Amino acid sequence: MMRREMEGVLHARQLIPPITARTVDGKQVHAWDYKQRRNLVIAFLHADCELCSAWLADLALCAPKLAEHEAVALVVYSELPPRSAPPLPSPVVAATDSTGRSQIAFLGREAFGSAGLQRVGVFVTDRYGELYENWVGHDATELPGTGRVLSALWQIQIACEECGTTHWPFEA
Repeated sequence: MMRREMEGVLHARQLIPPITARTVDGKQVHAWDYKQRRNLVIAFLHADCELCSAWLADLALCAPKLAEHEAVALVVYSELPPRSAPPLPSPVVAATDSTGRSQIAFLGREAFGSAGLQRVGVFVTDRYGELYENWVGHDATELPGTGRVLSALWQIQIACEECGTTHWPFEA
């Protein structure tokens, strides 16, 4: 997978910006709800995309591994997710930020085009909100596999807080 430098996209070791979104049952969710308690996988996906739905289904299958890594996956759409979508297991939360503020803060100023959300992305943070790794692209083919996401979470767990993160190859 090729990583592109895009203007306005977050970089590793940055503190993530705030996210405010609303779940399908009307509850507000914030990224900071999990601060100092959980690592986060934040995904910005297209609601009407089969590839994005397949990526989310793969992530949902990894829910037990997310829990093992003390992580929550927060999936953010710019419009309501399809009603036909199956319910997501805990710790995967789907929500909508129809204002677009979260998408722009994470994906850059060009996150939206005339047809709506132009970019998708996945961001992995530690429990303190520091960005560990991210992938941004124009469609779900540019998103990492769930094994890569779990590998990033594993790296966060083994990191020494005083000396930073080490990189040990890990296959999920």
